[in-house]
Amino acid sequence: MNVQKKTLLFSIIVPVYNVEDYLSQCLDTILCQSFSDFELILVNDGSTDSSLEICKQYKQKFPQIILIDKENGGLSDARNTGLKIAKGEYIIFTDSDDYWQGKKVLEDLNNLISKTNPDIIIHEESRFFSEKDVVCKYNQRFIKNKNGKFEDEILNLVYYDLYAASAWDKVIKRTILIENTLFFPVEKKSEDIEWCGKLMHYLKTFSIYSKSFYVYRQARQGSITTTVSAKHIEDVYEMVKDGLKAQETTLEVLNKAIENYWACNYVVILKDFYVLSTETQQQIWDDLISWKYLLRKGRNIKVDKVMKFYKFLSFKTLIFFLNGYRLKRSLHKKRRASK
Repeated sequence: MNVQKKTLLFSIIVPVYNVEDYLSQCLDTILCQSFSDFELILVNDGSTDSSLEICKQYKQKFPQIILIDKENGGLSDARNTGLKIAKGEYIIFTDSDDYWQGKKVLEDLNNLISKTNPDIIIHEESRFFSEKDVVCKYNQRFIKNKNGKFEDEILNLVYYDLYAASAWDKVIKRTILIENTLFFPVEKKSEDIEWCGKLMHYLKTFSIYSKSFYVYRQARQGSITTTVSAKHIEDVYEMVKDGLKAQETTLEVLNKAIENYWACNYVVILKDFYVLSTETQQQIWDDLISWKYLLRKGRNIKVDKVMKFYKFLSFKTLIFFLNGYRLKRSLHKKRRASK
């Protein structure tokens, strides 16, 4: 009698690039899970330190690890490489310098899937500043319905930053990504912004995982998130421009939520405006002016914070203020992480 093997439930995709100091913690916190129905796909993206050797050592010990060693192509290319070979019903992206908390994460997610079968599970990350300073805001407490139709709660999910521009705070049905060719844009910075914006169009149901298990490391030296370049902001500008053009949908509530999502990322451009060259500033200025309608209270908690100042400041002065505030916050994070 042939017994057909059930479909693998989770594919956990971890892009790896020069993270020798953090990789073991990342892998240990995934491999210690009480639930074993998963594959762990490690994509070494041309590391020049000992990261590949660490991956090989773990692969020898754990049969659920699939190791891909490739030339450097960037984070998007590494994620896409893992996604194309993944076999799990649900995809979990994890950055190799971050880690998980708790040994029953996958077991809890499995139970949630058994009860609700959602297209997406949203979870809130905790932010790591130091060993003694790991914080989660738990904005999910403001969400009344923790599962159901995506369209019924999407405005609140966007407003409270629960549906945010990051890949690693989402557990997603693989078929949605593959059937709609939702791969990450290559050769772009802040690629999660575009990917998450497109994903919104294809989600029908959701659940919120009540615990914060993902720990997002802040202010790591050499991390993509510690440095904002002109390339980052130029790419975000193009994403917002394309995203606003692609708002056509039959669901009015989803259309509004998508607009609110891009409003939040419009603020990203404003607060980092001065990293751009003078020539680029002049080239995009007319678009920034035409998008001022995105600055409206009630779109997103970050936009609301900006609105507190926009009441008293001109648009140009607001941008100047936000850039100064961003630099101050960045310095504060570095000092906090060094303690």
